[in-house]
Order: sequence, then C-alpha cells, then structure tokens
Amino acid sequence: MSAVRRPATDRRLFIGIAVARYRAFAVLWGVALGLVACVAPPDQRLAQAGADFNDTALSADDIRVVDWNIKKAQAAEWTGSRGRATVVELFREADLVTLQEVCAPVADGSLRERLAAAQLSGVFAASFSAPVLGCGSGRATGVLTASRVAPIRRTALVSQHREFGLTPKISLATTYPIADRKQRLLVINAHLLNFEWLTLDDYSDQLAAIGAVLQKHTGPIVLAGDMNSRNAWRTRLLETIVDQAGLRAVFDANDQARTRAVIGGNKPLDHIYYRGLSITTPGRIGAEAATEVSDHNSLSVRFAYP
Repeated sequence: MSAVRRPATDRRLFIGIAVARYRAFAVLWGVALGLVACVAPPDQRLAQAGADFNDTALSADDIRVVDWNIKKAQAAEWTGSRGRATVVELFREADLVTLQEVCAPVADGSLRERLAAAQLSGVFAASFSAPVLGCGSGRATGVLTASRVAPIRRTALVSQHREFGLTPKISLATTYPIADRKQRLLVINAHLLNFEWLTLDDYSDQLAAIGAVLQKHTGPIVLAGDMNSRNAWRTRLLETIVDQAGLRAVFDANDQARTRAVIGGNKPLDHIYYRGLSITTPGRIGAEAATEVSDHNSLSVRFAYP
C-alpha cells in the first residue's frame, strides 16, 4: 500500500509552525541567557545596617518579634503618611525585626530612617544584584534582621538552586545573648524559593539546609519569614522540617488575614515558628496589603524565655 502524501500546502504550514516555534524558543532562550548574565553575586554578602547596637542582650521577659516582606519598599503607600505611620507602629516596640525583599544599601532611604527612629540596627544578607531583576540598577536585594542587640553569630544561607535558573534566595541565621541566661536565641530570617527550575527538589533542598541549622542549635529558636509555602506540597515539606526541630507555629493556618499566593496555591506564605519560648501576647496580623504599604501583611508576637 502506497503512503499517503501530505499536500504541499500542509507541509508548508507544518514547516512554518515549526520554524515559528524555534524562533520563539530562541528568543526566550536569548532573553533568559541575557538575564542570567546580568545576575551577579553581591560584592559583600553580609553587612551591618544602621548605627552601632545599643544593648548587650535581649530581655528574657519580653521579646517582641515582627516579620514582614516589605516588597523592596516600592509599594504605592510606602513613602506616604500611611506607610510611615504603619512602620513606626510596627518597629516602635520591636526587639527583633525580620524583613524580606530589602534593597541595599540600607544606609540610604526611608527604611534606614525608620529603623533609626526605633533605635534598631541590623544585619543585611544580600542574595544577588542585577540591573533588571530584584531592586534594579545593580542594587543587591536580600533579607535584614534588625535588633538593638548585636548578634554574636551571623550566617548567610544562600539557596543551592535558583528560581527559573536565574536568581537565588537567601536566609540569615543570627544568634543573640539573653540577659541572665546561658542559652542563646537563634533567629532565622528565611526567604524561600517561590518557583522551581528543573526539579521539585529545589524548595526541599533549601529547607533541608535551614533544618540542619535548626537541628544543631540546643537553645530557643525563632524561625520567621516568607516561606513561599503556597501549596499543600510545599506546606507539608515546611511542616516536616519544623516538626523535626520541635518548633511550633504562632499563627493558625486557616486565618484568612494571612497573605496567600495569587497563583500556584492558596496556602499562607509568611510564618513565625518558635521553640523554647512562651507566647505572652497572641500573634497579630497586619493589614499592609489592603492599605498598599506592601503586598504582604506583617506578623508580630511577644515571647518570654522562661
């Protein structure tokens, strides 16, 4: 039986579609390579943000923690009166502030002023710098942990993988003395990968690195940040890591005031976990997304170390 020959017009259409797809792929690949070339590691991974630290140790009786993804201080109301009032209120009585999506240099701009007004200094951990992605203009983006107490140890935890093969995420582990106590408080300010590249192991690998730090510490712990735990799979991985380290969640997963993903799931993104501490004032969820001060609502809670 002779083979059925494809009409010439069909062959031309098929070839045209294939060529168009190849060209589109080539363009996208070229753009991706261009973006990769623009993403660079920061000149300095860790830097102090602000003046010298004022205190020598945290109070065991009252440790107020604030966690917040500030959207690079670029939200519509950040620089307005509403934004200023929100940040002043959040930072006013804070002992520890964990911020994500912070732009360097922190020594410039409104964030520095608001930290200084609350007498807070911090450690900034830079993830990457790029003229297009992140904070733009070659400025590094990363996380910042602020306090009035100088950390006795600080470690940057850079993700092994990159989102879409382009940008890494960074977390920051800092350790603080507690007044009249031998134990030290470990604080991990975590910003986890939001998207995988070639494998679903990217997120779990970053969590495993954080889990290893949690497991080594024998004292009290606060783990806070934007975990990008947007779906059930990611949430299960996160809960496994914190359960293994004996941590508990401050906030109810069903609280609808918590920031959730726009795409890819409907689970809460931001968390505060703790171990070896007691909650003295219930956790509070801000309303910064609704007031356009950021695209994430802040989380805050008061602890004591027994």
